Amino acid sequence: MASLIKRNKRYSIIFKKQINGQVFKRTFSLGTTHKDIALKKKIHYEKLYQRGEINPFDENWNLQEFEAGELIDNENSYSPFIDHLKKQYLEEKTNATDKTKQSYSYIIDLFHDHVGFTMPITRINDRHIRTFCTRPTLATASQDNYFRALKTFFNWLIEKEILEVNPCDKIHLKRPKDNLVNKIIEESDLQELFSVFREYQLEQQKAGAIKTYGQKQFWFKPLITLAFYTGLRRKEIIQLRWSHVNLEDRFIRVTDTKNGLERTVPIFDPLYWRLKAWQKFMKYPKKRSLVFPSPKSTPKMEIALTGHNVSGRFKFYARKANFKETIHFHGLRHSCATFLLRNGFNVIETKNMLGHEKLEVTNRYVHLVANDLMRSAQRNGLITPNK
Repeated sequence: MASLIKRNKRYSIIFKKQINGQVFKRTFSLGTTHKDIALKKKIHYEKLYQRGEINPFDENWNLQEFEAGELIDNENSYSPFIDHLKKQYLEEKTNATDKTKQSYSYIIDLFHDHVGFTMPITRINDRHIRTFCTRPTLATASQDNYFRALKTFFNWLIEKEILEVNPCDKIHLKRPKDNLVNKIIEESDLQELFSVFREYQLEQQKAGAIKTYGQKQFWFKPLITLAFYTGLRRKEIIQLRWSHVNLEDRFIRVTDTKNGLERTVPIFDPLYWRLKAWQKFMKYPKKRSLVFPSPKSTPKMEIALTGHNVSGRFKFYARKANFKETIHFHGLRHSCATFLLRNGFNVIETKNMLGHEKLEVTNRYVHLVANDLMRSAQRNGLITPNK
């Protein structure tokens, strides 16, 4: 005889037997928070106990050890568990950054906890994934992120011939609304931002609130200009070195990328003059020097700006310029993509410059340019708006 009990959100199975009027019990964790999975396991182990195939009252018997070695399918082939596969999966993701691997590991661990630590990989189905990814407590963007991470993991399991079908293929999640139009700024906005920056700095210096070199944030204009006209990611910018900047031939070589693939981006005129002035201001630094070192750097130790500081300063001045609250530093990357398409770059060229792995990512910006063309056509009288 067996029953279920729930403690700390997890289910356990309790085996009971009576000898000479005395009741004996043994409890084992089933490693799951889901009642339907717990019930199936209860029925399974109850049958094994009734048939005498297991003895949970044997002090040397352990449910987890038994389950780990149990043959689970009709062909009597062993089904590995998630934690046995995750390590190998992450080791083989050589094209992913450490941050991406950490994200994959975190999501897989959450899913592992969701289905139970003793759940064999071959027993996982679309229902398990759907209930994990579509929890009401998750934002739509997080649901999409969790789902994509699991789909990639299960595709790898198929490549390794551990599974034949990806359970994610049966699921179609509601895609998060792509509100890129609220995340981009124009060249005119960039100049407005710099005007606000300059006015604030002058006001604070006159008031005596800004005195030190670090407080004057000389890096702000050249760094933001570079972000807008190149679309480099924040990490790529703060780790950029002068050895990667070729002002003579007008290009930047980006080596420390998210997907591990190097790329080359052109230096447009507005950025060229800004970088020339910045290089002169920095008194022509060594080639191996950071382009944007922290003011805390010393002649003996060079320190990079922190991503938090860069994003925080941008947001501070964006608010002072009365930009939309949806405007953040990463939006400069979106702004660059739109700027390129508006100025005649095709989708492939834009994809390569921004370092997108897939064309579908770049295609998100095409509709923004299409809207511009429609407005221009209406403004020039080529299209009469519907009344």
